[in-house]
Amino acid sequence: MRHLLHVSLVALTLAVAAPGWAQTATELKKELLPKIKKAQAEGKDLGEAKEEYDAGDKALRDGLQEEGLEHFKKAKSLMPKD
Repeated sequence: MRHLLHVSLVALTLAVAAPGWAQTATELKKELLPKIKKAQAEGKDLGEAKEEYDAGDKALRDGLQEEGLEHFKKAKSLMPKD
């Protein structure tokens, strides 16, 4: 019984704390913007990364936080390597 209570308490703590570890769409947007501007200044082709960034920006403006976050995550993964 005591072990079950301990496991439940740990699971609950992680469930509450996990959102604190996650990046928000706005934080990810602020992280990506300088990278996108730098890549554009260097003449790199951003292709789908820029499209995903723009879609995320539009989603944020429309109040769709989760959708914006997904677009920014995709944009980050599609960014050209330095």
